[in-house]
Amino acid sequence: MRQPEIHAGDVFQTLARAQGLALPEPQKAAGAISGTAIVTHQSPPLTAILRDMLRYSTNLTAEVVGLSATRAGGVEATDLAASGAQMADWARARLGVGDVRFADHSGLGDRSRIAAQDMVQALAQPLAQGPLRAILRPFSLRDEVGRARKQTLVKVNAKTGTLNFVSGLAGYVTMPSGADLVFAIFVADLNRRDMLTLQDRERPPGGRAWVGRARTLESRLIERWVAVYGT
Repeated sequence: MRQPEIHAGDVFQTLARAQGLALPEPQKAAGAISGTAIVTHQSPPLTAILRDMLRYSTNLTAEVVGLSATRAGGVEATDLAASGAQMADWARARLGVGDVRFADHSGLGDRSRIAAQDMVQALAQPLAQGPLRAILRPFSLRDEVGRARKQTLVKVNAKTGTLNFVSGLAGYVTMPSGADLVFAIFVADLNRRDMLTLQDRERPPGGRAWVGRARTLESRLIERWVAVYGT
């Protein structure tokens, strides 16, 4: 939650109202409040939270973690755009990427920009390879008709990204030789995306079939790179 104090107060107010007790609107206290904790819940470690975030593409978690990271770095971002800009500055300084722009932390903003080459540059850094690679889920390569291959000599750990007529895949390949590849693939039909009406955006005609073809293309590219660089 972006404002956990207000959210907790709102929930408590709702529960109290259900019991006939009217409470004033919740307000955030200016300082720490002393008292006795009745119940304490510890969250899972950040690594576990990020692993689930990547697996289930939980956009809200991405935004909250991004905002928290910005504040932990000593910057009080006023909104997602400001925090995204701070992340872009960090990426340029720490990961050596070029002209990147982040409108938020979830990737939903259409003003975000990063080239595939810059994504590979970021993923190849030791700073990313250790903790990030460990929490990326396995990606199954597809055969010619889009079915997941049951047996393959390569291991792929990657993050998918899907919007209407946009597909992204970035991560790591462990080849039969033991060598590694870092890759990033961005596929899009922007003209078709721009033609969508507001009513079509939830389930665009042909969208599911397009994503299936994109995933098959991504698998072919990975297999091609393994064939070229895997010896």
